[in-house]
Amino acid sequence: MRKMRMEFPDFGAEMIIELDERNKDLCDEVWNELPFTCIQEHGMVSGYMIYCWTPVLSTAEIHHKLRHTESPVGVVNYSQGTGNKIIVKYGECNEDLYAPVLGQVQEQYLPELARIGREIWFNYFGEKKIYLVKFSRVEG
Repeated sequence: MRKMRMEFPDFGAEMIIELDERNKDLCDEVWNELPFTCIQEHGMVSGYMIYCWTPVLSTAEIHHKLRHTESPVGVVNYSQGTGNKIIVKYGECNEDLYAPVLGQVQEQYLPELARIGREIWFNYFGEKKIYLVKFSRVEG
């Protein structure tokens, strides 16, 4: 199973995502572009989801999708239709769209993911600092 590191330098945190090979072509497209750095954003009306705009333009055929409202916390989606971005769900949301599944944040990182997600959310109403997130391969 391929794994991808998601690092939040401003928070001194990183976590591991296990890629979902049911969408092998999508995983290949992202994997082949690693490493890359994205600007970190947060959904404003959809609930507890963070967005990472990527340099990857995906045209992969999708075999596995989940509705955001029904997907588990920690699911990592890749949106081809709304702007080529990685979406990470860290809590409840009301976005009723299907999205291609890229992977899942490993369970031990979910509390840290929730903490960082909330910090990014509060940042939108305060400092409005630009946060970066880095993605890279976990080798071996």
